[in-house]
Amino acid sequence: MSDSSPSRFSPWIRLIVCAVAVWLVFGEAIPWVYTVVPALRHSCEQQEKYDIAAGAIYYTDVPISLESEMASREAVQRALEARKSSL
Repeated sequence: MSDSSPSRFSPWIRLIVCAVAVWLVFGEAIPWVYTVVPALRHSCEQQEKYDIAAGAIYYTDVPISLESEMASREAVQRALEARKSSL
């Protein structure tokens, strides 16, 4: 019996096909979508223009994320106060 039977190659072929599929989706398809969809393209352009690392905002302490959080919190508090006063 030979070691190179089709059943031995099957998991490797699946691994290679899955790796290529992942590369196509994350390396080609998603970046292409970001260039084709106007809203996403605008978002990318703004991130480049203002030197914003979008991933860093969620995973590290970035001064702009603190400012954004504080502004959002203040806006929500004002909206709640306005709603309370209108009732």
